[in-house]
Amino acid sequence: VMIRPKNEADIASVLANFKATLAQKPDGIITTIPEPNMFDDVVKEALAMGIPVICANTDDPEGAQGNARLSYIGQDLEQAGYFLAQTAIKDLPQGEKFHFLVPAEAPGLVWAESRARGITRALEEAGHTYERLDATMQMDVAQSRVQAYLQSRPETKGILCVGGIAPTGAAKAVQNLGKKPGEIIICGFDLLPEMLAQIQAGYIKFTVDQQPFLQGYLSVHQLYCMKTYGMSAWDVNTGNAIVDASNAGLILELSKKRLR
Repeated sequence: VMIRPKNEADIASVLANFKATLAQKPDGIITTIPEPNMFDDVVKEALAMGIPVICANTDDPEGAQGNARLSYIGQDLEQAGYFLAQTAIKDLPQGEKFHFLVPAEAPGLVWAESRARGITRALEEAGHTYERLDATMQMDVAQSRVQAYLQSRPETKGILCVGGIAPTGAAKAVQNLGKKPGEIIICGFDLLPEMLAQIQAGYIKFTVDQQPFLQGYLSVHQLYCMKTYGMSAWDVNTGNAIVDASNAGLILELSKKRLR
């Protein structure tokens, strides 16, 4: 059974669903840990009941030291943010310093803050300046806020997003401002169809795919191996797959089949 909240940022609902699931005494639980402390006790409770808990997609920032979950299957979020920023700036003129915007759809949640730390660390190491922006989980709000920011800071060279909603909002914002494709570097995460279309149009440079198919498939497979063969849990980094104009068409077709 798969249970997910209506609003991804509603972590109270995620926690309530976890507690309700315990009463059903399942063979195993696969969960995200979107907040560093809220899920500590319920995971320990599940383990005490003999229910194995696998974390997928979003882990405690301290990993196994911060939460008793048995393993994590997903992207190394901070490293992924660092990788995104390094990829975005690698072709800029050497020695020149630029200004960047770092929008976050869900400030305060583990995945957003972890990726933002990686992005800003890479920018700081390269000597670039940046500002963070609360973009929200709503596309139209993200577009409006990014557009207003660009009007106030026209020197902004790039928009490095921590998620998959803000990049498309940013692409629409730069189009509204009359910018040409590629004039402002825009990149982010995940494979929303609108985002892939903007990559093909040239307004988004690339996206980093955390390969969620693997996160779901391997989590279930791992629980099956533990239940059936007595295997132990093991961590899996599902990596950073670059999707740009060279492969966006292929990925779009696979996305329709829910394989990417």
